[in-house]
Amino acid sequence: MEMLIALVAILAMGVFYAVLVYYLVRLISKKAFKLTLTKAESIEILVWLGIAFFGIVMIVKQNWNLFIPVVLLLVSMVNLRRSNRKYREMENHE
Repeated sequence: MEMLIALVAILAMGVFYAVLVYYLVRLISKKAFKLTLTKAESIEILVWLGIAFFGIVMIVKQNWNLFIPVVLLLVSMVNLRRSNRKYREMENHE
């Protein structure tokens, strides 16, 4: 029972910090860069920050178990960024 409570507490903490960072990223982009981000762009920034965090932790601890998932996620994020850029360019030309 204690393990379940601990798991729920850890998940709740993760959700709380993700929501906090989500709003901080949007606030910083609005105030510092005078740029209003969409929800998708904000989530994309959060995923990039997560990839960077896991990459740094992996290198510091020299634990290579997460290397392939991080690289695959990185490749998929680059492809997503490319396709989003093409989609925005097509929208701007119309």
